[in-house]
Amino acid sequence: MFLNFKITNYRSIGKEIVVNFEISESQRKNAYSEVGGKAVNNIACIVGPNASGKSNILKAIVFFLRYIFRSYSVPSLRGEGNVDTHFCCENAPTEFSTEFIDNQKQYKYEIGLFKGEVQREWLGELKENTKRYNTIFKRESGKRIQNTLSVNTQDLERLRDDMSLLSLLLELNYFGKGELGTIKKLLTNVRPEVVIGQHNPLRRLSEISKELEKDKLLFEELIEELKNIDTGISGLGFGKLQKINSDVNGEEEYSAIVTKHTIDGEVHPLLLLQESSGTLSYIDLFVHLYKIFRDGGLLIADELEQSLHPDITSRIINRFLDPEKNPNNSQILFTTHNPWFLQNLTKTQIFIAEKNSKSETELTRLDDIQGVRNDENYFIKYLAGEYDGRPKIKEA
Repeated sequence: MFLNFKITNYRSIGKEIVVNFEISESQRKNAYSEVGGKAVNNIACIVGPNASGKSNILKAIVFFLRYIFRSYSVPSLRGEGNVDTHFCCENAPTEFSTEFIDNQKQYKYEIGLFKGEVQREWLGELKENTKRYNTIFKRESGKRIQNTLSVNTQDLERLRDDMSLLSLLLELNYFGKGELGTIKKLLTNVRPEVVIGQHNPLRRLSEISKELEKDKLLFEELIEELKNIDTGISGLGFGKLQKINSDVNGEEEYSAIVTKHTIDGEVHPLLLLQESSGTLSYIDLFVHLYKIFRDGGLLIADELEQSLHPDITSRIINRFLDPEKNPNNSQILFTTHNPWFLQNLTKTQIFIAEKNSKSETELTRLDDIQGVRNDENYFIKYLAGEYDGRPKIKEA
């Protein structure tokens, strides 16, 4: 499980912000996981007005985890254009760090990027007897790499200034089987920006269709879930859909999902594209949820409630909070514009995002605000403006 993330100088984030999943002894009030002797939240919710930087926090973490896992093998993750700094800090590095528990071991990882190149990188493992991190490797621009892994010289020669050493070591199997797997278990609906006119939503539906065809259990559980949440869908099938696509030559063929509606004993098929936006959104999300609950990991969801009824969104949240339905300690970090969900969470699970006078995103966990009690109705208090984090609208 992830214990925290720290981000400095990324998009609207200027000075360091912290997303902290750890819970102190006095705040262990609701569902949480005991991992490595620590209490860790399975859920973190970020609320705040538009343009406060909520989505940028998620984008920062998604970029960070993808970069440290895949930048060696995926060149498109590298380069100056992938790291957008705050406009006030263009001549300062972008900094990321995280602490996490993997196979009962606690690690800390830090990286600093400047103009697309790695300025420093460090990985340490916490030692129980000293309560300090022992260095696994340390890398600084212009200096020789220090490491305890006996990395082959020829492998180190593959390293470039614009890629993570950790990604190289992971892909070349310098860690044991399954070791550091936590940082690989990321699923998200936060997608890279695309050029206007080149995005084709059929591709994602085609990807889902192929996943359902390969995984029979996922296919069956999705059908059961669609019945349980009252979509009117009684079954699913597959077909082929051809579509002229402007960004490629000729026709491109997509796999298509066909939904079935049974009325008075008669089955009526529809292409999934003909279903409601809420149904489309939930099917996409359910594929992520299925994998997260099966394997463990972190789900990062921007506007979790998008196109969904509050009851369905609450159903998702409650599953993360239920240890029987979430046996692998899966975590979710999400943003929302619907404060209704706050009343089901503790003050250690709620974060308020705001912009300061320098147009920097600031993030505050609710239990860090003096005077906030455990028995408050956070939904009512938030609506009343007692925690700030609401848009300051002026009447014309």
